Amino acid sequence: MKSVIAVHAGAGYVKPSNEKYYKKLCLRACRKGLEVINNNGSALEAATTATTVLEDSPLTNSGYGSNLTWNGCVECDAGVMDGSTMHFGGIGAVPGIKNPITLAKLLCEKQNSLLSFGRIPPCLLVGQGAQEFALANNIVVVKPSELITERAKKQFVSNKYNVMNHSLDGLKEKKGHLDTVGCVCIDKLGRIVATSSSGGIALKQSGRVGQAALIGAGCWAQVKNNVSIAVTTSGCGEHLMQTNLAKEISRELFKTECPTVAINKCFDEQFFQSPLLRNNNEKLAGVLVLYESENYYEILSAHSTKSMCVAFASENNKKSFVSRITHPNTPGTCVLVEGNPI
Repeated sequence: MKSVIAVHAGAGYVKPSNEKYYKKLCLRACRKGLEVINNNGSALEAATTATTVLEDSPLTNSGYGSNLTWNGCVECDAGVMDGSTMHFGGIGAVPGIKNPITLAKLLCEKQNSLLSFGRIPPCLLVGQGAQEFALANNIVVVKPSELITERAKKQFVSNKYNVMNHSLDGLKEKKGHLDTVGCVCIDKLGRIVATSSSGGIALKQSGRVGQAALIGAGCWAQVKNNVSIAVTTSGCGEHLMQTNLAKEISRELFKTECPTVAINKCFDEQFFQSPLLRNNNEKLAGVLVLYESENYYEILSAHSTKSMCVAFASENNKKSFVSRITHPNTPGTCVLVEGNPI
């Protein structure tokens, strides 16, 4: 079996003049992830590495450069799910973590640990407790100010001014930054993983936890009946948490032989028509999916936002790396990014 990896830089809006920067970033993330696998690393390690590349870039709303809370701080969410073990690790509203996905990975791995007195290892940690856990386990912790970029600071000042002065210019914020980033990956041994990492919505309430930290909402990975599926989401966290979109898409995929039909069906019935979102006029979501069955894989994406940048890498693809930003004519329409024998 050959390895495959794909990433996205968030569902949102990308100015045409900036598309090349996001494409290069996604390609670099894929290359770094594939290097890990080529050096006998696991899908979990590769997906985490690729996600850290996205977190380290000031272009994304994850890790360094994240949106700021109402109080002007960075509080990150992240999650990772290993489909081969069905283990999950998530962190929410955590300050001062350079690469939130590394902390989520640690929690995922520690699901195998045995604690004294029959205690159950945590799969989700938030806030100060999560930061303390990171310090105790040698995860890089930095001064909170080191995660704030000049762009994020300027957007914070502008957005807060608009909100406090009831200015309609505040609507422009929706086009200022992409959302949650993520990765899906399968390695040579068939282990499949999905990740999600986010700085959350701009001007969010301190302590707010988004979908990236929650199993089934931010990501989902599973192997069943010789089919392997990994899903990572992006968009409005509240919409994704209410609909549990990552898990619902996976559930639909396991029931069909046509992934494109399944994703379109789920987007329509479980998201756009969801009674949980009936009072929302604008429903924002994006998904990146890796589907593998009988040594054939497909990478698919769908989104209701203006655009979504994705890239992939695979060992047996002569093109090696492809990156694109899709602008759907019909919101939520599933696009086949790549399909090949493994």
